[in-house]
Amino acid sequence: MSTNTNNTEVLLEENKQQESSPVTNKSTFERKALLILSAVFVAVLVGAWGYAMRVRESVASNSMTTHADPTALIEVERLRNLASSQLDNSRAYFLLGSQTIYDKQKKEKESLMDSLAVFEKEHNLPGVSDVVKRIKDIETKNQEFFDQAVEHREKKTESKIVGQFYQARTSPLRSQLNEAFDDIIHLHQIEIDKAKAEIKDAANQAETQIPFGMTWLTGSLTAIFLGMAFLVLRLVRRQSFQLAQQKRLYEEAKKAVQDRDETLFAISHDLQDSLKMISNTAERMATTPQGLNIVESGEFVKSTVATIEGMIKDIRDQKNMEMNGLTLRMDQLSIDDVLDNARLLMQPLAKQHDVRLQIDSVNPPVLAFYDNERVMRVLANLIGNAIKFSPKGEKVVVKVRSDQKFVNISVIDNGPGIPASQLPNIFENFWQAKKTADKGAGLGLAIVKTIVEAHGGTVQIQSQTGRGTTVTFSLPRRRPVGASLKKPNVTVKHSGATAEWQ
Repeated sequence: MSTNTNNTEVLLEENKQQESSPVTNKSTFERKALLILSAVFVAVLVGAWGYAMRVRESVASNSMTTHADPTALIEVERLRNLASSQLDNSRAYFLLGSQTIYDKQKKEKESLMDSLAVFEKEHNLPGVSDVVKRIKDIETKNQEFFDQAVEHREKKTESKIVGQFYQARTSPLRSQLNEAFDDIIHLHQIEIDKAKAEIKDAANQAETQIPFGMTWLTGSLTAIFLGMAFLVLRLVRRQSFQLAQQKRLYEEAKKAVQDRDETLFAISHDLQDSLKMISNTAERMATTPQGLNIVESGEFVKSTVATIEGMIKDIRDQKNMEMNGLTLRMDQLSIDDVLDNARLLMQPLAKQHDVRLQIDSVNPPVLAFYDNERVMRVLANLIGNAIKFSPKGEKVVVKVRSDQKFVNISVIDNGPGIPASQLPNIFENFWQAKKTADKGAGLGLAIVKTIVEAHGGTVQIQSQTGRGTTVTFSLPRRRPVGASLKKPNVTVKHSGATAEWQ
């Protein structure tokens, strides 16, 4: 009891210390390393952003084409078509004499001059102004030739001749205009080609800078993330280990507390029953005429006290076996001796429960090596259980058979039996089937197994529904070597049933 309580207090204290313990030095180092890596990560991101902005500005500045506008080429072609249309309409006017054509060529001439002014202003490349001046000079000459043709027309010169005159004069001008417009296109093409070369250089430079920057950024981020992942995994593993340790300590403490409570409850229950029997016997003795049933009552009191003493010794032996092993005082004794003592001890209990106790004698007598006191407790436990769980009027039988190596003692009852699902736990400390939990603590079979195996023997259980249970244990006929340390396997046979044994 005290050992169990001390173990519980130690486990609870360890669990408390585990939960409230400060972070270890390794955990502190890992947390600091995580903070440092996080700061480095932020610094790398800021640096990468700045580098990307510088590359963007470089590409943008190298890609500027403010002096080369491809739309100027479209405008040049429009001006070329406008000048050519003006010359064609002017010639058509002299051939046809239509006022509509005259107005149209006049309007085209004005539009051409206005468009040249706008073009020169919006697309002021080096050399364009000179070409525009040439075009204006050509248009001035064209106007002179137009005015001369008008004078010839007013003198009633034939329209065909006037038209031929105008065409002959303006054909060179048409070629000069086309050359001028080609010069403008050439100037713009030079600027476009220059811009393309600059764009290509900028692209090549970006192709060099961006992969280098991405390689540096990717490598840095990979190293940072690997470091952080490694540290996080270490922290998670350490945390998982600590949680597992806390859970283990908690479960051990919980089980220790539960075992302690079960022990106290079990012992108090058995002691209460035994003391109640003593109290009832004392009352019966007090109300009985002097000398009547005194011997019988005294024997019952002695039997009950012996049961209590056996229970206390069972607990002490079981704990000693768990901690230090069980020491036996073995002698070569007759089996009849321990059976007779068991009959004297358990007969009052059998009468109290209205159960017949039959212990068959061994003929011829059989000797075995055993510790008399402890084997007596084995029989007391087995017979006591059989009596408790036997219906009134039934019989509990103890039989003995032997072979060359062992003496086998069987305790047979007609109780309800043990279900197969409960047999694997039947030898645990304080095991008790729920159906019969009110009839005992459940330490009996545990100490039986401990004592018998310490002798080098085995325990067997056979159970059948509605037909009771038979428990057979064996004792060596020859002195076993190291019997107190030998723990052979226990065989349990079952053929049905309801819980019974403690």
